Amino acid sequence: MERLRRFPMSKIFAATLLGLALLAAPAAFADPARDELIRTEAQIAALNTADASTAAPANFKEAQLRLSEARAAEDKNKDKESIWRSTEASLQAEIVQEKIKLRSLQRTVSEIEIGIATLRRELNS
Repeated sequence: MERLRRFPMSKIFAATLLGLALLAAPAAFADPARDELIRTEAQIAALNTADASTAAPANFKEAQLRLSEARAAEDKNKDKESIWRSTEASLQAEIVQEKIKLRSLQRTVSEIEIGIATLRRELNS
């Protein structure tokens, strides 16, 4: 009887250990440099090239340059340099994104100011 009680627990315990091992396995093979590079590539690819080139051309070029440097470092298995360059590219891409938003807001403000000026003219006539 005692033996039967331990046997099911052993199966549950073994299944739990196997499950934990399967969950931990991908982390053992994770490549932080590659992950950061992929994340940054997606971030830069998501930018509208026309907007980025107009709103923040220098930052956009800088982001692309840093991304290519990160790729080169990754190809040479220089993980720290790859992560560093990917992070720099990501920060430049964030600056580009914010400048695109700023440009859009400036256009909106300009349109509102034109609308206000039109309303004032109509009120005064």
